[in-house]
Amino acid sequence: MDNVEMYLQRLHTAVDQLPTDRLAKLGEMLYRAYQNEKQVFTLGNGGSASTASHMAADIAKNTIAPHMRRFRVLSLNDNTALLTALANDLGYENVFKEQLQNLIRPGDLLIAISGSGDSPNVVNALRYAREQCAEIVGLLGFDGGEAASLADVAIVVPSKHYGIVEDVHLIINHIIVDYFQSKLAEVQPWLV
Repeated sequence: MDNVEMYLQRLHTAVDQLPTDRLAKLGEMLYRAYQNEKQVFTLGNGGSASTASHMAADIAKNTIAPHMRRFRVLSLNDNTALLTALANDLGYENVFKEQLQNLIRPGDLLIAISGSGDSPNVVNALRYAREQCAEIVGLLGFDGGEAASLADVAIVVPSKHYGIVEDVHLIINHIIVDYFQSKLAEVQPWLV
């Protein structure tokens, strides 16, 4: 078996092992946040930052329709000036927590995306969000790391390969967007 086939086989295996009940739970949490006019925050480092940005864009864009309220969603890794200022002045481990101190409220939803689940800036953000009574979802890999114990819902991709984990996190993004669109279509049938 060549490298391409092996990679695809590992990716297929990881997707097959996703906990569909937790994916549905994430979809429900997202829909509840929308119904209750709560803010959704996404965050991540490296490739996970890219997925966090992609997720925020997809969620925000897919609520734009006639007579529909817009979804308040923000990726905490998208403001480069703020991110680098916080890293420089307060330490990289605080770049997400410091932003949440300005923004997060009880009942808001934080979606943290991390391969290892042990990045200090992610863990600090989750701890702060928990203190503020926000809901927390972790899209994680490896064994979930410390983030898994801090999340209300931990969706762990069963792989120690960063590429596989990041690929599956992006697939989860598209699953959740599709789930959310179907929920909106139940109450707004003209969206289909």
